[in-house]
Amino acid sequence: MIAVALLAAALQAGAPPQHPAVRGTRVGAPRAARVKRPVARTSWVPATGARVVIDAGHGGVDPGAPIKSKGGLFEKSVTLQVAFKLGDALRLRGIDVVYTRTRDTLIALADRGRMANQGGGDILISIHVNAASTHWKNPGAARGFETYFLAEARTEDARRVEAMENDAMRFEGAPNRDPRDPLSFILRDMEQNQYLRESADFAATVQRRLGVVHPGHSRGVKQAGFQVLVTALMPAILVEIGFGTNAAEAASLASATWQQSMASAIADATAEYLDRYQRRAGSSSTGAHD
Repeated sequence: MIAVALLAAALQAGAPPQHPAVRGTRVGAPRAARVKRPVARTSWVPATGARVVIDAGHGGVDPGAPIKSKGGLFEKSVTLQVAFKLGDALRLRGIDVVYTRTRDTLIALADRGRMANQGGGDILISIHVNAASTHWKNPGAARGFETYFLAEARTEDARRVEAMENDAMRFEGAPNRDPRDPLSFILRDMEQNQYLRESADFAATVQRRLGVVHPGHSRGVKQAGFQVLVTALMPAILVEIGFGTNAAEAASLASATWQQSMASAIADATAEYLDRYQRRAGSSSTGAHD
């Protein structure tokens, strides 16, 4: 009961974000209709017309990682363009779309997950660009893609990426919450553990599909404590689509054609995963009545 009370207090304390989830719209589109505050679900069963929440990492005063290409490009711009292309690709596959941001604006990491809940999302995809550690022997050579789901980081590199993405909280004007504090663990245990298996399955599907089109090597499916995923009450993943610190991948990241290729692969993976889940859920339902 204490854990339930803490969860309720945490959700109540998190007032609705100033930028409500925007369903299938872009910059300059009419403001989305208001949505009800989220209600924690006891089970996750997406409807046939599933809704995917797409989160473009960083934004506003938080530029994210610099992209080593001409023009002074930053992660926040690449992730937004990939998010738009992913949304278009998902809608072509009959999947509803909600964006956490449709313009260059700062949104708190915790608010992004809440927006996914408020927008009635079934799954959350957060798009990011990786950056090599300056302490590595040859940081410019690091390349490839990796997909994360929410759980305690197990490797030094996963902790590095976790710290890099969670560092965005310093732009939010509020004290950073230690991801290891008791409330965070309660939130994860109560709300995310029921989605952990689904998130891991989804992450593996995305990683496999990206491997078909990505020129870099697969860095695998990993887990880490990303703040952007903590408050999302649904299966959720974070995709690092390439290294902005690698000259070759930076050039690709700046290419609209390459962005489209990444978006299409992620959309294919999403459709495949949702279809597999619904068939699995249908089989379980049938078996329950035998």
